[in-house]
Amino acid sequence: MKKRMNIVMVALLTILASCSTNYQMVTRVHKDGTVEKEVWALADSAFLAGDSNHNPFLFRLGKDWEVEELDSCIETDFFGETGKLNLKACKTRNGLEGMDFFSAKEKWMRPLAVPEEKLEKHFRWFYTYYTYTCDFQEIKDKGPIPMDKYLSKAEQLFLLQGKADGYAGMNGVELINSLEDTEQRFLEWFYHTQFEMSYGIVEHFLKKTPAELTYLSRLEKDKEEIFRSDGNRKKEMECSPEYICRLLDKRYQTAVFGNLYKDYARQMEQLFEEKCIATQLFEYQIKFELSMPGELLSSNTVSAEDGMLVWKVDAYRVLADNYRLQAESRVMNIWAFVLTGLLLAVALILFIPTR
Repeated sequence: MKKRMNIVMVALLTILASCSTNYQMVTRVHKDGTVEKEVWALADSAFLAGDSNHNPFLFRLGKDWEVEELDSCIETDFFGETGKLNLKACKTRNGLEGMDFFSAKEKWMRPLAVPEEKLEKHFRWFYTYYTYTCDFQEIKDKGPIPMDKYLSKAEQLFLLQGKADGYAGMNGVELINSLEDTEQRFLEWFYHTQFEMSYGIVEHFLKKTPAELTYLSRLEKDKEEIFRSDGNRKKEMECSPEYICRLLDKRYQTAVFGNLYKDYARQMEQLFEEKCIATQLFEYQIKFELSMPGELLSSNTVSAEDGMLVWKVDAYRVLADNYRLQAESRVMNIWAFVLTGLLLAVALILFIPTR
């Protein structure tokens, strides 16, 4: 079963990666506390022709954004894949007064579109220290089934953010086995969430058919048993309203639910799409790049390109918790060293007796 679920997981990741929309977000922190933000995207011909409804970004392009269109696409490496970009949006803020760069186009886009950024600057005589944090917010609308029902918090963070704090002392083989089991339960949770939503949609439209209302009480009473006996729940990723209707027809030896789907197919699928709107976030990935002033002291990434710190940000990383990017640097206050040296020299002259 583990092998089967791993194949499904790989297939899911491949599909999501193949249809990814790539963004490059470049953040430059300067010594005076100003922060420059550049966001790159691939715009279509409609937007380039002036149709703002085809804005390729996840955020609104207000008047304070400077937008630059390139004559031709440039290619950028997105974690092993090549992505094309032809549009750049730029904005500069005083990071010490706040960094409200973004406003999401749609509410469901907020986890990836509107990170909460903070810059702190601390003077320490010989050095000035800079601390930058950027929190991409957790996806709150994950459906009716809590992920905690299938995975502990430590398992969620290990699988989705790579945090292995709860796995200290394990060797590689043990980590692989644990991860396989976690993957399987993650997929079961995903399927259960879709089952619950689709089941509720079928119940909703059944209420529009007075002649068949007698089935409503049976659906409510039998739901858990129907879910447990569903042979697809450990083999498939999707559970649509159409599939639920076929499942219920088979369960009750009737054609009621198949006919219900024929009558309301478009409305059912539209409602299902609305309930699953947050899954569209899995179509996007962000290559987040950061430069800090002076000497880098620490960061929570091990990736760097051309002097820039690099993080990958996507919906997986914000599915279980906020995803924090952080870095700290310091800039030498040369004048402080010079002044200290002069004061020491004066002190030596004044207090050391001459012969």
